Amino acid sequence: MFFIFFICLILLILAPFILIHLISSTDNQHYYGNCLLVIAHPDDECMFFAPTLLSLQSNIYILCLSNGNNHRSDELHRSCLQLRIKDHKIIDDQIYLKDDQNVTWSSDAILGHVKQSIREWNISTVISFDENGISGHRNHSSIYYALLKYSPKNQIHFLSLQSYPIYRKYLTLIEFLRIRFAPNTLQSKVFILPSKDCFTPYKAMYEQRSQLVWFRYLYLLFSRYMWINDLRLIY
Repeated sequence: MFFIFFICLILLILAPFILIHLISSTDNQHYYGNCLLVIAHPDDECMFFAPTLLSLQSNIYILCLSNGNNHRSDELHRSCLQLRIKDHKIIDDQIYLKDDQNVTWSSDAILGHVKQSIREWNISTVISFDENGISGHRNHSSIYYALLKYSPKNQIHFLSLQSYPIYRKYLTLIEFLRIRFAPNTLQSKVFILPSKDCFTPYKAMYEQRSQLVWFRYLYLLFSRYMWINDLRLIY
């Protein structure tokens, strides 16, 4: 019985690596101008957004709104190298942008940094979390609500990464079957991790060594966000 369970577990882990070669294609490349990914913490970029970052044929920049400590700043830098990010900056504001899952961040503080980054990097598209922040983290959802208040004079687009209930978050095999028959629309876009980069998110996450506690290994093995991103056009 244990042997059968072990074999099934191995197949479950290996299946996404096989399916990605069947579903992903060289056509899964997209251009959105210069793109700004706004995240709350170092490791958000590889835990949640890697399929998008590795699919875009755009210059991608990352604005990380909290630091944690200098060690995590170094980890973010190494992760960005793995994900081929053009440039990044990390904010250390312990008053208005404190790293705490129970704290709602200041929209004004967020928008101040976002606007500065848009001007500095000539951004056309902003990418971030949705209102549920994937994991229900208030720092994540604070970014979404701040970006809703942004009224750009020029044409700036905002794409939000969609949150899903836990049964969909970890049933990656079923999600692969769903996206096989789910076409993109004007308001939504599915990004599938390119097959040539099937190990890249794991390399990036390995650079975030301070965060590699036991339950994150389970996340890396089973989460859909390592393989698939559903983004919705907000504006």
